[in-house]
Amino acid sequence: MSYNFYIDKKLNNLNENFINIKLDYPIILNENETAKIKVLNVQYLNNIYNVSSFLQNNIISLIKTPVIYNVLNITSQAGQEININLSNEFYDLTLLSVDKLKDTTIKNYDDVTKIFTLENTNYKLYYKSDDNYNVITQGYDPFFTNANYNNIFINDPLAKLQFNEYQNYIILENKNNLTDFLKKVSYAIDYDGSVSLNYNVLINLIINGSNDGINYENIETLIPNMNSIEFNSGTGSINKSKLNIYYNTSNPYKYYKLYLSTNIVEAQTSLQNAFKLNYLELNKANYDLSYTTQPPITYNLVIPDGYYKVSNYITTLNNLLEPHFIKVDLSNINNKISFKSYSIPPEQSYNVFDDNFNVYLMLNTLNIRENIGIENDIILLPRGGILEANKNIDLINFKKLILSTNLKFKKNTHNEFIGGNDITTGIGDVLLWIDADEPPLTCVKYKNYENSYYDIDDKIINNIIIKLHNEKRQPLYLDNMLIHLQISVRKVGK
Repeated sequence: MSYNFYIDKKLNNLNENFINIKLDYPIILNENETAKIKVLNVQYLNNIYNVSSFLQNNIISLIKTPVIYNVLNITSQAGQEININLSNEFYDLTLLSVDKLKDTTIKNYDDVTKIFTLENTNYKLYYKSDDNYNVITQGYDPFFTNANYNNIFINDPLAKLQFNEYQNYIILENKNNLTDFLKKVSYAIDYDGSVSLNYNVLINLIINGSNDGINYENIETLIPNMNSIEFNSGTGSINKSKLNIYYNTSNPYKYYKLYLSTNIVEAQTSLQNAFKLNYLELNKANYDLSYTTQPPITYNLVIPDGYYKVSNYITTLNNLLEPHFIKVDLSNINNKISFKSYSIPPEQSYNVFDDNFNVYLMLNTLNIRENIGIENDIILLPRGGILEANKNIDLINFKKLILSTNLKFKKNTHNEFIGGNDITTGIGDVLLWIDADEPPLTCVKYKNYENSYYDIDDKIINNIIIKLHNEKRQPLYLDNMLIHLQISVRKVGK
């Protein structure tokens, strides 16, 4: 006797990963009877996305281990500091012309901010002039007195720069090497005697450091009051200097701001202006940088669920990876994906954050590793280099549709399927596997031309459950399937 079952999955198990065939009456076998089951034909529409959260092949992860360059090793000894020769940076004193600026130096004055600047490829020097300055006339340079070619950076006794505590300051910005480790400073103050000193005047050179030009922190002298110059009450015109002041700095900076601190009250403008900056020399120390490793950061890049062909898959990957300075290419010769890291290491400077110091590509599931063609789940991307996949790209959603059943076979079927992600499940006895490597949205058909069947060991059959999996043991939630199967009962020996 034969029992035929014609099942439309959409009727009772639309979005399930199984088909539950409920018998009107149980099939009961006598001791001398045996049964076999065979699938006569199957038809379904392969409309499962080839990239999806269901297949768990839609996430590429990057594990970044950043570093901060902030561990110093000062390599120069005291007395071996290097002079930041600002005169030589901006001027050529051998020129016969009145203007001694080098061709590479750019001079500018902002009448709104009252800031005068000198700039070349290495440094930019800012000088804040008095607020009542309307304009610095063309050709005038506050650091360089044109009439006598006096320059405050070369210790010329005639050089005089207005340096009122409440009005003026100098900022030096390093444009080339990013940071200088300012260590030793010399300066001189000229008192012109135009205002009588009725009390001792104390002047200190203050230095602040910054790496963003906005937030500054004060740098103390190595010895307290090492930067102080004092003019005694009743003293006439005089020039006083303070040489080789060592500052107790522990960090290099991109910006250094220099200004005066005095005991002269702000209202005594004439007394303030009687003191001029006559000389300024800055010296830096050599240093090496090391780095401190920061906690790893994981970025999960989600590929939107959908049907992908190679071209739009590569485009999507590039859109996701571009912010991380990674580009994906596909070879038209071997059909392999390659990842190119074009991140340029930042110039190693104090407090610089290197986000791409180490970048690992993490592919958590077998499915996405097979899609991309990379065998390892975690692999380091060579910075400035190329990582080529081990195998060709493969975007087929699944290659086999596997039908298993709750019925017990007399001879258990053997399978060696490998799980594709963390929702793989046990399959049980395999009833049928069907080629499924058709393009998406293609009708897949199977017909049992070989008349294949399996002998059933069960004596009572109340229902038949057929589970759907792919070749990676993942349950498949197909929303459609037409299946014709047959159970035949016969006498033993017949």
